[in-house]
Amino acid sequence: MPRIETIVPPTPIRFIFFADLHLSDRLDTAAHCALEWAVETINRERPDFLAVAGDATTFGTQASTAHLLAALDRIERPVYFTPGNAELRDRAGLTLYGERLTPASRHLRQGDLSVLFPDTSTGTLPATEREWLQNTCLADSAKRHILITHFPLDALQNESAEWLAQWLTAWRVELVVSGHRHIHRRRALAETVELVCRGMDPDKAIGDMPGLSLIESTQPNEWCERFLPWSPAIELLPTDLPKGIHPVGWSIHGDPVEATRETREFGLSCLEIRPKEMEFSRPALHEELAQLRDMGPLYLSYHLPNLAWNETADGFTGEEDVVEGLELALAVGAASLTVHVPRARAELMEKEEEPTELYSTFQDLYAQLFGDAVRSGVRLSIENIHNPASTPIDSPALEFATRIDEYLRWIDAVQSAIADTPANTIGAHFDIGHARNNGGDLDNMQPLGDWYARIGTRITGYHIHQVNQNPQTGKLANHLTIENLFGPRISYAGFLWAWSKRQINRAPLFVEVRQAAGRRETAARLKNLFDNADRIREAADLPDREPP
Repeated sequence: MPRIETIVPPTPIRFIFFADLHLSDRLDTAAHCALEWAVETINRERPDFLAVAGDATTFGTQASTAHLLAALDRIERPVYFTPGNAELRDRAGLTLYGERLTPASRHLRQGDLSVLFPDTSTGTLPATEREWLQNTCLADSAKRHILITHFPLDALQNESAEWLAQWLTAWRVELVVSGHRHIHRRRALAETVELVCRGMDPDKAIGDMPGLSLIESTQPNEWCERFLPWSPAIELLPTDLPKGIHPVGWSIHGDPVEATRETREFGLSCLEIRPKEMEFSRPALHEELAQLRDMGPLYLSYHLPNLAWNETADGFTGEEDVVEGLELALAVGAASLTVHVPRARAELMEKEEEPTELYSTFQDLYAQLFGDAVRSGVRLSIENIHNPASTPIDSPALEFATRIDEYLRWIDAVQSAIADTPANTIGAHFDIGHARNNGGDLDNMQPLGDWYARIGTRITGYHIHQVNQNPQTGKLANHLTIENLFGPRISYAGFLWAWSKRQINRAPLFVEVRQAAGRRETAARLKNLFDNADRIREAADLPDREPP
């Protein structure tokens, strides 16, 4: 009789990959809303398991970790973890993971498939993790292997990446799934498929809305991914502006006559002028503004120079320039004045959240300079600034009001110093790029979602642009073109959610892109968004969404 051989079919597997949510301590952010959506989606899809691959919180605090775990405890499927670099920023949260991050909990066997969760949170693969990988695979004797990591291979330190690449080949690993880069990518590494997933952060996911990746296999070496995008309801209109004023405008450095002419030619009704110097024709500016106003209602803002404290000279700078700019702003009928917070080191302005003498002096100066204008109904819109990327969090060079709480206290201080202030005339001019690239790790401690939640109802205007980081130097560049709503450093998904929920005021959006062509491109993109707002019901309808 012929021998009958039993053929065991490969084990099908179906799991969901979850990473890079960057949840803060707050429960009123777009990230938390996305987390709630993720829980519902995972329970509906009922995968074999959920793989959580790091940077689930933005700073690893106990509060954010507790919020995360409380949500994940509602998931009706097994949950496995491996940490990311964000969990190491404040190690307090790691204690809450407890047994979920032990070596035994970072490995599962499903049929002929072994799934491993090595710890790459330091950007390396330490010797202990290499030994664990080797020993686990030897003891497991599975025929098939996949890895779930936080860092993809090309983001690991070179020697770790080389070791892991060789190990993948030696063990014929079929699949590696990673996060960290906030992009979507699929590529072949020898015989291994590498998937890099976009992740869950509404403010950082690149190229599309944030979301989950559903990954499946029914045959060896055959893996498919289905992206599940978070797609909340989007409502853009009405705005908080007078009838006839389109919310999209721009802020232009340089000759205000040319800026006004360009605004008229482009057909915008929100303009912020910021002369580099005062050498221009005032009659020509008045004439251009008159022509612009003839086209319809105009919201005109004037960006004033900085008021700063010069420690070397032991005195203020910028007061004369502000007085000159203020005179022109009122002469041309500006509805709003934009001025930065005082340029001074934080430790000179406050001691344990109490104002110093310098703080009080600046407060009096702002009241003296802007009091009459504000009392007449002109808005004072106070803009946030940022620290250089290289600034340590404990540096004495940390700038004043780069922390949200300092910023809000300063706005309140100015308001209290100006008597008889009309309602809604002093508020926050929110520069989104400055908040995103705030050095001293404040960009991670204070993610954009926290800014929206904390200052949203105080906002009187926006500076909107993109930020890029040089991969070699780490330096950040501001005021760049928004080429896509879901850009490389700032995804505007979180902004649109906050705008739709009216968590933030629907105030003028001044495109602050220094390069002229990029400014026009950005303004056109945003204008098209609002011009088609009646067609947008949810994020899936946004014009910059990638096709499914």
